[in-house]
Amino acid sequence: MSSPLLAVKQLTVTLDNGNKLLNDISFMVNHHQCLGIVGESGSGKSLTCKAIIGLLESYFSVTGQILFKPQNANLALDLLKQNKKTLNQMRGSIISIILQHPMSAFDPLYCIGKQVVETLQAHLSIDKNDAIAKTLTIIENIGLEKPKEIYKKYPHQLSGGMLQRIMIGMALMLEPELIIADEPTTALDSISQFHILKMLEKIKSKTTMIFISHDLGVIHHIADEIIVMNKGKIVESGSRDQIFYHPKHEYTRYLIDTRKQLLNKFNAVACAKHLSLISETI
Repeated sequence: MSSPLLAVKQLTVTLDNGNKLLNDISFMVNHHQCLGIVGESGSGKSLTCKAIIGLLESYFSVTGQILFKPQNANLALDLLKQNKKTLNQMRGSIISIILQHPMSAFDPLYCIGKQVVETLQAHLSIDKNDAIAKTLTIIENIGLEKPKEIYKKYPHQLSGGMLQRIMIGMALMLEPELIIADEPTTALDSISQFHILKMLEKIKSKTTMIFISHDLGVIHHIADEIIVMNKGKIVESGSRDQIFYHPKHEYTRYLIDTRKQLLNKFNAVACAKHLSLISETI
């Protein structure tokens, strides 16, 4: 049996004041698997992934092991023991991050094309002309019209959905072994959410993914395995069908029941509006 791509063991994150934010978190992510992490705001989902990629500030104390074993490596690396230079080299080329608020990922002072070109050149051995050609290809492949015009635009001139698509396109071009998607659809309208999920579905067949969300509908749609977090702990883990149709923990049942109630309420309102429209036409 092959080793997992990522094995998180007894991960604990504590603030300088002694407040424990993550408590003994352990899970594995196998190659070409999508792991969904679900829980309410403040449950520790994003904190877990920031710890994995070394983006926590100095006032956090992190203990445990985060073992990462790319396909071409003989031994797993403990990411908690790597220096900043090594982690910076890994981020983007081997581990990519898709953020909830794409606007914060781009520098407002430079056009989108220039920033994508610089990112590609930082991680790939290509000259500027090839990087420009790849950037235009990225923009075209993600379904945005007039790539040359998009290339010249600044971040504030594009919508959140467009920026999110560009981030995903960059991740695909760099071909990382692990993509961490932190609430990538939360800040988007329903149409943009649909397009982003379609793109992420394609990613699933090419790489390994950790998908963080409080939206159970999105998690059900994309995840193979799921861990449920509450107050800095994993309260339940299992396959998608096990979590959604045979939940064991009361908190998991609460999340699923709450979603069902919202869906039922939405369907009832939609049905009432439909009947009202029909009565008006009679």
